Amino acid sequence: MADETQMGKEELRASMMGAVWIVSGIVLAALFISAAAQGVLSLAHMILTIIILGLAIGGTAFVWKAFDPNASQAEKAKRERIDTMLRDMSDDDLLELKKRLSDGDYSDDTILDFIRDDGEMVTHNTN
Repeated sequence: MADETQMGKEELRASMMGAVWIVSGIVLAALFISAAAQGVLSLAHMILTIIILGLAIGGTAFVWKAFDPNASQAEKAKRERIDTMLRDMSDDDLLELKKRLSDGDYSDDTILDFIRDDGEMVTHNTN
């Protein structure tokens, strides 16, 4: 079942990337046809070409990241690692961590800043 889901995401990603580049190619072809009809390749045509290619590259990066089949697994592994570390901490360490996080920032990266790989608290000198 997981392989089917991953396969579906990869196919969707490939389709989306293909669509981005096909649409970009069509728009670029229309742009160059209009330049040929005018008989000159102006600075405006070149600027539009750069913008269209930039959008296509940005769209490719977005599609690549948005449909990454391993992204959810990495997030799940990170949450499990944090849960394991928190379970292994002593009550004193948990109280210290609670004090440090009392500013309202509860992101995973902030928690990991205060915990070493072995689950021990990291002491930060604030002088």
